[in-house]
Amino acid sequence: MGDLADHRRALLPFLQRAEEVAKVEPKVAYYCRLYAVEEGLKLKNRSKAIEELLVSVMDKLEQFKKGNPGALNAEEDKLLLEGFALKIFARADRVDRAGKASMSTCKAFYAASVFMEVCTQFGALDEDLLGKQKYAAWKAADIRKALREGRTPTPGSGVEPKSYSPGTKVWVKVDEVSPPVQGAVLSSDDQQLKFLVSLPSGSQELKAGQLALHAVPGTQVTYKGEPGKVLSVDLAVWPPSYEVEHQNGVVSTEETHLTVVAAPAAPAPVDASVPPPAAMPSAPPSAPPPSAPSPAAPSPSPSPAPAPKKQVPAPRRGGGGSQAGFTPSLLQMNDAQRQAKVAVSSLGFQDYKSAIQYLQKALDLLQGN
Repeated sequence: MGDLADHRRALLPFLQRAEEVAKVEPKVAYYCRLYAVEEGLKLKNRSKAIEELLVSVMDKLEQFKKGNPGALNAEEDKLLLEGFALKIFARADRVDRAGKASMSTCKAFYAASVFMEVCTQFGALDEDLLGKQKYAAWKAADIRKALREGRTPTPGSGVEPKSYSPGTKVWVKVDEVSPPVQGAVLSSDDQQLKFLVSLPSGSQELKAGQLALHAVPGTQVTYKGEPGKVLSVDLAVWPPSYEVEHQNGVVSTEETHLTVVAAPAAPAPVDASVPPPAAMPSAPPSAPPPSAPSPAAPSPSPSPAPAPKKQVPAPRRGGGGSQAGFTPSLLQMNDAQRQAKVAVSSLGFQDYKSAIQYLQKALDLLQGN
């Protein structure tokens, strides 16, 4: 009887998650069931009840494959499952960090940790996802314990926030409604974890949780000791999420793993006293020669060339539009979305040249070039 109860506890978390999302994310449910079967087949001394359970789950797996031929793609499905798990995690994390954690938040953290574990059937989790999986499991237990003891759960990890020395540039979240703004630390009180920060509206004393590392696309950083470069900063969540490119790939991380090495080079200043080339004084432009003399022309001044009926865009260096019959894969669409996200972030810092480059990469992915 003991083995049966232990075996059920080992499999039910994945089967319960599958039932919860079966209608909205059937493919996620499929992989939860598949993971449960894989884990179930590893169990020794399986009882008849467990064998029957595994057979019934296998039947559901076969039904899905018959009803969705060709729908499974390991590479694309890995991204789908990871994205789904991170979405559940992010929702729970936002509620928790706002100090509003409840039993629903606890369940969401637990579900996120289960979905992340299911992702291991595609291979070992990267460091960032593994860290979130462990944190989600711990956070679920921490919130449950606090609620049972009748106290308010502690927001975040409960770890002492990062300190900022005077002169450090930071992102500042003044309140829950306003978007983050740039600031600079003037002084710090390490014992009270409060900081006097220079803001566009004036100086203000703020808590450490209201500050985050200031980085923009192009900022040179170290990620866990390795050199890297910030591709984008997501300020829609707090603390911000930094997308960093380093020698082992691209990761999304929080500031705890980052150290700024050098800010991106500022664009060359424009001398307002020198007009752009198009506005430079020059000899009066000569009108194109007429195709035939027109004695009835009332004015000696040349008439301007007629405007084209439709502006034809210049050909792209990438080479034309999308290939005939080409449909981007989910992996390509996700990569294009990432490139577009970096472009939007670049525009937020007036770096239009980088925005053009990243948008071009997104278009090439979507058009098969």
